[in-house]
Amino acid sequence: MDLVYWVWLSTCKYVGPISQKQLINHFHSPYAVFEANEAELLAVPGINKRAASSILRNRSLENAEQIVSTAIKKNINILHYNDPLYLPSSREYRESPIVLYYKGKLKSFDKAVAVVGSRRCSPYGKKVAAEIGKKLAEYDIPIVSGFAKGIDSYTHEACLKKRGYPIAFLASGVDICYPKEQLILYKKIVEMGGVFLSQYPPGTPPTPKLFLQRNALISAWSTEVIIVEAGENSGALWTADFAKKHGKTIYAVPNQIDRAEGYGTNLLLSEGVKPLLNIDNLNVIKERTHDKSQFLENSHEHQNSILTYISESPHTLSSLSHLTKLSEENLLDKLFELELNGSILIRGNVVSKR
Repeated sequence: MDLVYWVWLSTCKYVGPISQKQLINHFHSPYAVFEANEAELLAVPGINKRAASSILRNRSLENAEQIVSTAIKKNINILHYNDPLYLPSSREYRESPIVLYYKGKLKSFDKAVAVVGSRRCSPYGKKVAAEIGKKLAEYDIPIVSGFAKGIDSYTHEACLKKRGYPIAFLASGVDICYPKEQLILYKKIVEMGGVFLSQYPPGTPPTPKLFLQRNALISAWSTEVIIVEAGENSGALWTADFAKKHGKTIYAVPNQIDRAEGYGTNLLLSEGVKPLLNIDNLNVIKERTHDKSQFLENSHEHQNSILTYISESPHTLSSLSHLTKLSEENLLDKLFELELNGSILIRGNVVSKR
């Protein structure tokens, strides 16, 4: 029942995302907003007479109940602002809605990279998009995009081939595959563990205005944003504008100066956006590489400690766990590696050096 009140508040006319979040922060729940009187509503900072009147006039839950019912029938999930799966870092942005609808598997993550670009991309753009999708998937970094033809779809396809995690924001309800020609990719993303998200209820058709709002969410749910190719009027440039407002790190892929598909990316470079000369230069990949190196370094240190302890006499598993300060699970992982390379012998609960 709680979801009905979240959906109700998210669909109130003349009450935008900023006001909705102010109401939630003040009343702590959409149900409390539903029950509030005019004086209580007007006491909330930022809530004017028009917004309060709209809330009071729209006390019917019929529309919200219908939306929730439709979502359930279509296997669509509803994510509200206070849900742990709602990306914490995205909540601070004014464009972030209090309700998102999603189809597929929504995972918890802290960092992701947005990859966007022209629908009519060049063979070069297609190749770069595929390389980026492949590389990010190999490093287990989620890829956020808009499911448009061209750069977006080539990135998602490459991501899926490497069993990566694609996140696609739609400018329609998540039950609508747009463009229709990408129905196979749409189904594949859902079946292979990716997710589609939208702030619009099921059945909402795509319109130009919704694409702009969609682009804001692509930026909000990303750590870094890559513009692969963009013509002079490409929607990817709107995503770049939102990324600037959100303080994201933005990269643009350099292109030939005589190609229309590269005008927008070259323009971004002239404005000081970082050139993406090597995919390994992405901050998220550098961090993952460092973490992996640190893990291997720590792993070798632990293995050396184990060999030192058992060099004079055998030890039990519990004794080694105490001495190395490793959990039994982590200790067994290290022992398995040492046993494979022939350094130790394990008999029952006792570990000795070969």
